[in-house]
Amino acid sequence: MPSPTLRRAARGAVRNTALRRIAVVVLLVLLYQGWLSVQAIGKAGPGVGADPDERGRFAVDVVLDFPPERYHVLELQKHGRIAGTTGNVVHLRGTSPAGVDALAREYWIETITVPQEG
Repeated sequence: MPSPTLRRAARGAVRNTALRRIAVVVLLVLLYQGWLSVQAIGKAGPGVGADPDERGRFAVDVVLDFPPERYHVLELQKHGRIAGTTGNVVHLRGTSPAGVDALAREYWIETITVPQEG
C-alpha cells in the first residue's frame, strides 16, 4: 500500500494542469505514430527490394495521389536518387530497405512499387 505522502503527490500531479497538458500531448504524439505505423502496412508492393545491388539498394517507384511538388521531391530525395517523374509517379534509385520503411510511413504516399521496365 502506497504511503500517504505518495498518494498526495499523485493526486497533486493529476490536478496539475501543466502535467495534464504534457500527458495529452505525449498521448497524441504516440497515437499519431501508431497511426503512421498502421497505415504503412501494405504500402510496399510485392517484389520491392527483391533485386538489390551489391550495396543492398534497389530502385522503386513511389506512387502519389497527386502530381508531386518541390516539397515531395525533396522529401523523397532523402531516401534515394530521383530518376524522374511520370505523372503521379516519382522514380527513385538507390533506395535502402530502411528508406522504403520510412517512405511507407509518409501519409501522402499511396504505394511503393517495383519500377516498370521500358
